[in-house]
Amino acid sequence: MTDRAWKRQERQVAAALGSRRNPNSGEHRTDIDAGPFAVEHKARKSMPKWLTGALQQARNSAGDRTPVVVLTQVSQGRKAQRYVVLDFSDWADWHGDAQEAAF
Repeated sequence: MTDRAWKRQERQVAAALGSRRNPNSGEHRTDIDAGPFAVEHKARKSMPKWLTGALQQARNSAGDRTPVVVLTQVSQGRKAQRYVVLDFSDWADWHGDAQEAAF
């Protein structure tokens, strides 16, 4: 993916959140500041098949509910680490314009 392509993707995500992309100036900051959200954006040509499969399984079973995948990383002697994955459009529907929601 070219620099222009990933920057364009970041701009589209930022716009959907009512924000702007932060330039990569070497500072320690997120890609997008969107109200209460510190967004780190990663663009890839494809996602792991197990992840897209899990999302599809959640969609197939969701009915009129929001499909969500919870990933749990288990390591002996440590507290489990959990992550939530859902379709960006579903997340954006929940939160609307993140900038407006912050005020």
